[in-house]
Amino acid sequence: MLRSPRPVRGFLQILMIGALAQLYGCASSSPAADTSPIALNGVRPNGVAVDTNGAIYLTDDAKSNVLRSSDGRAFAPYAAIAQQSGQGISLSQLSFDNDGNLLVVRFGFGSASAVFAVKSAEGATMLSGPNPARRRLGIAAIGAHQALSTWFVKEGSAPASGGVSLLTYDTSAGRATERDLITGMGKPVGVVVSGDTVFVSDQARSVIVRASLASLMAAAQPVTVGDTFAKIENPDLMVGDGRGALYTHCKSTSVCKISSDGSVNEIATDFHDARGVAVDSARHRVYVVDRAAAGGTSYMRILPLH
Repeated sequence: MLRSPRPVRGFLQILMIGALAQLYGCASSSPAADTSPIALNGVRPNGVAVDTNGAIYLTDDAKSNVLRSSDGRAFAPYAAIAQQSGQGISLSQLSFDNDGNLLVVRFGFGSASAVFAVKSAEGATMLSGPNPARRRLGIAAIGAHQALSTWFVKEGSAPASGGVSLLTYDTSAGRATERDLITGMGKPVGVVVSGDTVFVSDQARSVIVRASLASLMAAAQPVTVGDTFAKIENPDLMVGDGRGALYTHCKSTSVCKISSDGSVNEIATDFHDARGVAVDSARHRVYVVDRAAAGGTSYMRILPLH
C-alpha cells in the first residue's frame, strides 16, 4: 500500500481547514447575520417581540397596528388594534402565550385601556373585563389563558400608584377576569416571569422588584413587594433572556443588562428613546426599539446576546 508522505497529509489538512473557514465566514456575512440598525420609516414603534421562528413583531402608534417581519428587515401590517375615538394612540408590550396568541396592550390614557389577543389572520380580539381606567404597559403570558399585566392610575397632580394583576382569559368568548396580585407600586412598567420569579420594573422609584409567582397566586389578598432586586435609573419595558438576566432602558439614552445577581451594566448608549426590548436566544440577539421624536426616523437596533 502506498502512503502519503507526512508533509502532503499536513498540506491537505491545511487546505481543508481553510475551506471550512471560508465556508463559515461566508455564512456569517449573510443577510441573516446583519446587525446594522433597521430604519422604521413612518412608524412610531414601542413594543417588540420575537416568535420561535425568528419573526419580529412591533407595535406602531402611527396607525395603531401590529407590524410583522419574517426577514428581520422589512415590516408589513399584521393586525389592526382598535382605538377609542378621540384618543391618542399608545400600544405597549407584546407577549406570546402557549396557544400562539399574541397579547397586545393598549395604554388607554386613564379611560380606555385594553388587552387584545391576536392569532394569525383571525384578527385582534379585545378581551372585555379588565378595568379600562388602569393605564396598562407591560404584559407577560404565564402559559395558556393567563397573563400578568402591569398598570397604574393617576388622578390630577397626585403621584401615580399601581401594581400587577392576573388576567385569566378566554379568547373565543373575548372575555377576561382580573385579579390583583401586587399593589403599592409607583409606576410599574415592564414585567418578566422567569421560572417562579416575577420581576417588575417600577419607573417611578427606579427599581426592579421581584416576588415568587406561586406565593402571589396563593395569597388571599394583593401584596406589597419589598424585595428590591436591582436599583436602576429610569427602567421601562423589560425582557428576560431565559438564563436569569434582564434587559431594559436605563438612564436617559442607554440600555442596561441586569445580571442574575442584580448587578447593572450599561451595554449600549446613544439611544434617542429606547422602548421595547426582545430577546432572540436562538440567534443570540437583543432587539431594542429606538423611538424618534415626532417627525423623525425611528430604528430597531440589534445587540449581541452575551
